[in-house]
Amino acid sequence: DQQKYGNSSFGAACVTARNVLAADLGVRYIQITLGGWDNHTNIYAPNNGIYPSARQLDAGVGNLIADLASMPGSQGRTMLDDTLLVVKGEFGRTIGNLNGAQGRDHYYTHSTLIGGGGVRGGRALGKLTPDAAYIEEPGWIEDRPVYAEDIAATIYSALGINYTTVRHDDPLGRGFEYIPQNQAWLGTPITELFR
Repeated sequence: DQQKYGNSSFGAACVTARNVLAADLGVRYIQITLGGWDNHTNIYAPNNGIYPSARQLDAGVGNLIADLASMPGSQGRTMLDDTLLVVKGEFGRTIGNLNGAQGRDHYYTHSTLIGGGGVRGGRALGKLTPDAAYIEEPGWIEDRPVYAEDIAATIYSALGINYTTVRHDDPLGRGFEYIPQNQAWLGTPITELFR
């Protein structure tokens, strides 16, 4: 497994996640992180830049998906059918020419991979302009860009949790909003993923 998943701490975390899910002891949420994507300099250098992180991500996530798809899940499904997989970063990268340090800077258009858990796979929702600078077609009922709050609402909904909940059982009694409610729009589940 260590070699198959890429012989890295990220690969080991993917193996651990697979094993925790296989143990079927009621785990509802697993988070794995992979740093090293902040490539403001030399992003395309042959043995550093984006390549080590990309290789780790490909080996870890690719084999996690393959293993979950081959493992029995509940009610005749596979473990991948029972597991919502979300691969997301915090921001995109500038498009076009590289910056002066041969890297890319922070940008607001980016992609998220969502699969398993009842998601109808093999397709992309939304479309960017040909230069990838702007959203041309949002690809979902809200007809606007997808925000982090929308992805969080989708995850909560897939887990059967009411994403509009505000809990008041925190130690200071201030309340905890699952999705921040002080904005013009509230996070909305991306139901198109499941149709």
